[in-house]
Amino acid sequence: MPDDTSLPVREILQHTACELRYAFVRLSAPQYSSFKANKWLVAIKLSPKMDSEINGGVGSTGKSTTLSAAKYFNNWTFGSVGSPGGAVDAKGTRDVSITFKTSSKELISNPKNQLICPVDSPRAHVLTEHLGIGEWLIRLVEAKDTAMGSLAKLDSPTYSSQIFVKFSGNGSFTYSFPFGTAFGALSGSYDMDETLLITLSPDTSSSGTLVVQTLPVGGNFKDGPDRVTVTSRVNAQEKLDTTTNQQSIINAIRNLPR
Repeated sequence: MPDDTSLPVREILQHTACELRYAFVRLSAPQYSSFKANKWLVAIKLSPKMDSEINGGVGSTGKSTTLSAAKYFNNWTFGSVGSPGGAVDAKGTRDVSITFKTSSKELISNPKNQLICPVDSPRAHVLTEHLGIGEWLIRLVEAKDTAMGSLAKLDSPTYSSQIFVKFSGNGSFTYSFPFGTAFGALSGSYDMDETLLITLSPDTSSSGTLVVQTLPVGGNFKDGPDRVTVTSRVNAQEKLDTTTNQQSIINAIRNLPR
């Protein structure tokens, strides 16, 4: 993963969480009751990708004589004409990703003031600047309520922010001597692609207890006086990250290069 200067994970995560909290708190107002601001799962994913490449080569051209008036002489080239005779091409790619999961209920309540907002950051980074995620989410809810009301609902809003940084350089030299010319070339590049992906999924988890019917071992469970029915109460809690995992896979498939 890039160093903290290139990818300040703490600042990016804190800025994103603060903007999401601002949006969810505002959407908790009565006029946005259809949105159910405290019933969303949130996945914040950082996916930096780095590509590096370096090319280099050397070569030489010459002739068999230094006499300018010579009628007969031979030309020779080390390598193909116009390109180095010996070359090297090295490439490297690194991909990493990390997903932070939380819920709108946790962001709104902010237990023990763990999230400090606004963020006072000593440095500016493209992904830590104002993302506009709060305004974007509020506009979506307002558009739904105004255009379709209860006829539609938000399924899985997704927000993506991406920056691309590229460094490249090249150089060459030519050395002439009586019998010919020696030449060389060197070039390289370093690309860094950083993506911030925010996925919201409805929180369908259930809390409390469910009444279920269980059958004990042994006995007549069909007919007769020995028929036994036992009522049990068990806690039912679905995995909160199932929906966000599925949505992350869907978004990854949609973003595959064609």
